[in-house]
Amino acid sequence: MDMSFIVRRSCELKAVGAEVFRAACSIEWIREALGHLGRRRRIYDALTTWLIFLAQTLSPDRSCRNAIAQARACGLLNAKTSVHTGAYCRARERLPEGALHDVAAKLGAELMNAERNEDRWHGRRVLVADGSSASLPDTPKNQACYPQPSAQAAGCGFPVMYLCMLMSLASGALLDFATGGGAGNELALWRQLWPLMRPGDIAMGDSLYCGYADVALLLARGVDCVTRLKRRKTDFRKGLIFGVLDHLTVWSCPKVLPAWLEGQVLPAELSVRELRFRVEVPGFRTETITLVTTLTDAELYSKEDLADLFFERWQVELRLRDIKAMLGMDKLRTTTPQRVHKELWLCQAGYNILRTLMYEAAQKAGVPVARMSFQGCRQRLMAAAARPCSARRFPSQYRRLIRDISKDQNPDRPNRIEPRAVKRRPKQYDLLNQPRAILRERLLKAA
Repeated sequence: MDMSFIVRRSCELKAVGAEVFRAACSIEWIREALGHLGRRRRIYDALTTWLIFLAQTLSPDRSCRNAIAQARACGLLNAKTSVHTGAYCRARERLPEGALHDVAAKLGAELMNAERNEDRWHGRRVLVADGSSASLPDTPKNQACYPQPSAQAAGCGFPVMYLCMLMSLASGALLDFATGGGAGNELALWRQLWPLMRPGDIAMGDSLYCGYADVALLLARGVDCVTRLKRRKTDFRKGLIFGVLDHLTVWSCPKVLPAWLEGQVLPAELSVRELRFRVEVPGFRTETITLVTTLTDAELYSKEDLADLFFERWQVELRLRDIKAMLGMDKLRTTTPQRVHKELWLCQAGYNILRTLMYEAAQKAGVPVARMSFQGCRQRLMAAAARPCSARRFPSQYRRLIRDISKDQNPDRPNRIEPRAVKRRPKQYDLLNQPRAILRERLLKAA
């Protein structure tokens, strides 16, 4: 796929008003970020390899063979280039992992910087943290770095990479991943992402993120928190009462501090706001939710506003589903940790490019970005990138792409009710509850 359709020179992007891509997604910047793979003149130079790798990540058929076939068909590769994938795979090996990470992170940062003030909550950036995981091929190197869960028998499971991501609520920009193996301590990964936040931001998460130390240290950085309360008991009859089930209270520092603080000093007390509301949606179980936040100004941030903000957190779950189900990040395909990381950063880059197109299309249509179809955006981008585009034709082609994406909207179905069940039955294969070599030997003996 000729993904250079979207990664254009700055002047061409400026001609069509694509201010987001003009800064982040230019051929010159990406070539500079990736560097030069030696002095040899290669068919698979760094930029060409990255473009093919990006198209491979966005394509439903993610095989290297299909990536080479599509690149030759659209003219990104010379027609005399070999149809075999060996040279391309070796070129992917030469791509620097750090540079791929930098490109993916900058795409997300530029998208968040392009957010309109009216799309943000009270004009402030809201960054949502959430944990997830990805399954890796069962190879010795992957097992050594990302072991399979201890409950699974040896030879019967897959290595698991645990992830913690930081995403912008307004545009869906994916700022970064933190990765880990073993027990997958989500909070430890979450703290690795703190440098991405700046004073004035709002960090939002589930009940895992409401610890005293985390809230206090983020507040010291100028970052407010909105999280669900976990186990702490709440008495709404005490403290400064703002309204029904809404008050300002004081938390005391725990006597036993966690080891990860490593000598950091916490304040003796912390003023936080606690509020409780009920979620009553037809077809769902009625649920009572208690929030804790450092947004203590009840006049500026009403209880209803905070409840609506936490309800919007569900959009992040849907966006995480997009990148895992649509882009195939739930099951990564490469056989070593270094290759897995490269595949992960390309998933992040491809996702941020699609979200950038969706955000621009949503502005054109005058609707929330949640109404834009992620799958429809990917399909239309791949169709537009299926053939080379000259600099002269690029402005009209780009405007047509944005117009088509803006018309492909998801239906507005508030409080949609559907059972979480599938009708089609899977094939009745036995489960692999022993190592494959043992079962193979048993079959040979029985033959």
